[in-house]
Amino acid sequence: MANLSDAKTFLLDLIFPIACLACGEEGAYLCPACRSAIPIYPPACFVCKKLVPQNRHTPAGRTCASCRKKSLIYASFSPFPYGHPAIRNAIHHLKYRRARGIAPVLAELLRSSLVFHQVALPKNALLIPIPLHKSRERVRGFNQSRLIAQEYAHGLQQTLHTDILHKTKKTAPQMELLREARLTNLAGAFTVSDANVISNRTCILIDDVKTTGTTMEEAARALKNAGAGKIWAITVAR
Repeated sequence: MANLSDAKTFLLDLIFPIACLACGEEGAYLCPACRSAIPIYPPACFVCKKLVPQNRHTPAGRTCASCRKKSLIYASFSPFPYGHPAIRNAIHHLKYRRARGIAPVLAELLRSSLVFHQVALPKNALLIPIPLHKSRERVRGFNQSRLIAQEYAHGLQQTLHTDILHKTKKTAPQMELLREARLTNLAGAFTVSDANVISNRTCILIDDVKTTGTTMEEAARALKNAGAGKIWAITVAR
């Protein structure tokens, strides 16, 4: 099966050569020049976006004191601007053109940005990708957040769990809604299949894009209600 998949990928690359999503140069989804030109946001509060660098007492991206009553997210990191053409095109091609080969690229960008800003994620945490509703995943053929999380998890001390958090409520895509509708669209959308696995454990939610943060908040609510410990939120872009 792997050989068949590799052969299919090889043939597709011959017919449709991989090209930089920013400048069009053939050879890679992001050429070195365009990749180096992408700005990297520093760690900031999940709610108000106030910069929160790491120090002896506070992890980078810790939700600031004035916002902690407003959010279930302990700390977060969303390093890239979704408005940047290279990032927007990469995420769009992954999700809507089924270019799965972009997932490793986004995962590597995420890993390198964490190193660049010296963001120290908690060891032995559970990595949990934001799930899609079964009907949406069936249409798309995969969950892009799971693909990114799987690639990102290689060689890390955190454990990837793709079958703990489930989306049981079919909702409209967040990006298609106005801000007011986004805040209520996902209420009660997520459930946890095995509370014992996450009991008192630090969980790191992984997604592709943060918009209002409602998706992460609702996922965190489901985890917290099931007994999880601290919840981190990591997305490629915002």
